[in-house]
Amino acid sequence: GSGRAFVEPQPKGVIGNIVPWNFPFDLSVGPLIEMLAAGNRVVIKPSEYTPACAELLRAMIHATFDRDRVDVAVGGLELARAFTSVRWDHLLYTGSPAIGREIAKAAAEQLVPVTLELGGKCPAILTEDSVDAESIKQVLATKSIKNGQMCISVDYCLVPRERLEDFAALASAYARESMPSYCGSSSCTGIISGRHLDRIQGLLEDARARGCDVRALEEAGDPDPSTRQLPISLVIDPPEDLALMQEEIFGPILPVKAYDTLDEAVDHVNAGERPLALYVFAKDDDVARDVLRRTTSGGACVNSAAVHGALPSLPFGGIGQSGSGR
Repeated sequence: GSGRAFVEPQPKGVIGNIVPWNFPFDLSVGPLIEMLAAGNRVVIKPSEYTPACAELLRAMIHATFDRDRVDVAVGGLELARAFTSVRWDHLLYTGSPAIGREIAKAAAEQLVPVTLELGGKCPAILTEDSVDAESIKQVLATKSIKNGQMCISVDYCLVPRERLEDFAALASAYARESMPSYCGSSSCTGIISGRHLDRIQGLLEDARARGCDVRALEEAGDPDPSTRQLPISLVIDPPEDLALMQEEIFGPILPVKAYDTLDEAVDHVNAGERPLALYVFAKDDDVARDVLRRTTSGGACVNSAAVHGALPSLPFGGIGQSGSGR
């Protein structure tokens, strides 16, 4: 006689998807497509910070799917707590490491498997030959997406010490020529809430109080509390114990930290938690590959930033504190 051994894929069952406020459609409908393609049923929980998007999403989903195939649960903190204690067949959470830890604990009580897409301080390392207009354009264009409120935004830059002023001058020129009057325009996404606005302004005030060199890339008065728009600000070579060097910024502040050798830049990245993404700007492919080989991150790009998150052919996720699963 003879036998056969093979793998038979099966749907997991009913999946919960906890969606963050910064991508209310991408991160609800995007994963939904894959969950349904694998044969599952899905319940989506949008963020309470985006109530209008949540209502629209619910209307769209109800118009498209039977309620027992896909549903949308809209609510606040109580719903969020209840949602994580359900015995899902799998749970996806996208958001901060602090909440991700709480969700992992709640899921563990029910032995629910989780995919956690978290954040972290995503660095951009610019090598000596790449502190140029094109690299700075890539960094600032990425930072301006949702005004820094994106998990794979450039959180901070590592730049050769003798090129710090070149970086600042190029950033200023790019802002002047390609982003005139950015802060008050419809291109400048407002900070999501008053609380988050206070946090971002607090980080800048803390930096100024410590005597840091803080440079806004355009003149702007106090933000309008209804639009909460802020300009992008550089913080030149801040000390490591500053709050904005310790926590994920998630807003329009770009610390530019000096390094003396590339080894020192790599050591700096490796001394922190593993980031969701890492960006290397280098003209020499071997140098870029060496940096990627010696660092660990969920994703990475060479001579660009964040584009890996938009490629459907690539899996997406973090490692360590920046997440688990893809």
